[in-house]
Amino acid sequence: MILTTSDPSCIAREPASLEAEWSELARRRAVPSIFLTPEWLAVARAHDRRRQTTLSIESRGVAALAYEEDGTVTFAGGELTDEQDVIAAPRDAAAVAEALGEWIAAQRTSRVRLEYVPEDTPTPDAITRALEPHGYDVQVERLITSPRLELPADFEMYVQSLTTKDRHELRRKIRRLETGRRVAFRIAADGERAAVLDRFVALHRRSRGEKAEFMTPDRERYFRDVADAVAAVGWLRMGVLDVDGEDVAVLFAFAYEGTLSLYNAAYDPTLAPLSVGIVCHAYAIRSAIEERSRTYDLLRGHESYKYDLGATDRWLVRIEATRQ
Repeated sequence: MILTTSDPSCIAREPASLEAEWSELARRRAVPSIFLTPEWLAVARAHDRRRQTTLSIESRGVAALAYEEDGTVTFAGGELTDEQDVIAAPRDAAAVAEALGEWIAAQRTSRVRLEYVPEDTPTPDAITRALEPHGYDVQVERLITSPRLELPADFEMYVQSLTTKDRHELRRKIRRLETGRRVAFRIAADGERAAVLDRFVALHRRSRGEKAEFMTPDRERYFRDVADAVAAVGWLRMGVLDVDGEDVAVLFAFAYEGTLSLYNAAYDPTLAPLSVGIVCHAYAIRSAIEERSRTYDLLRGHESYKYDLGATDRWLVRIEATRQ
């Protein structure tokens, strides 16, 4: 959707016309995120029926936005996009976010809800600074954590970095799985992507509870579209755990600008007593170190296994504003 605005600092543009500069800005962010690339957001938007617009901000940033039915302004991407924010280089991030806030106020938007914004970016303060003088009540609150861990030069250094208890438990679980079994971990090759995706979906549907219910036909199409899009630019990493000749776990992950991001995972529920989940993560961490990744990002959620692997919190916030 193309909008007009009297504010010359924000210009609505077709996403395709911004793709080259958008990709470069995403890469240059203080903490680059695949979720803020044009490749990711093109897929997310294709699965999102909300009204959309994309702003070029002072030729130094991009904001991909969506509108709820009641007119509430949000970032584009939807619930399955783990991080949302303006896209700008570090030196411009505050000015770009503030310009977005001024644009929102100029549109006389009655309600704003910007979610999954990293707390450590300038955006929360800049949006607040822009909106409050225009009569908005702005509330910023922590929404969810997105734990991550910094990777050392080799896997043994990683293991040694864990607490004594966590180090002992990880080694014990790896040893228990490997004892008396043929165990191998691989990153799926391009030629086997379709088969591994099939296995990923099947393992989800063999799971119990929320995990089984998560993989609806719509979600399956979403994952397949994401896989096609990010594989085309070399970012897809599907980690496969093979036990005695059978693929028992699949990690759906992305390698982008030195970070391996674990987006989703599926495991054979019958092997839960062997801790295949956390062991699979250990193998993926080893693979990421071998690929010279600097960070292993476990993304949204505070599940205990993330901290057992040595991750620390990185908080995402919600910025909510209403015009008084």
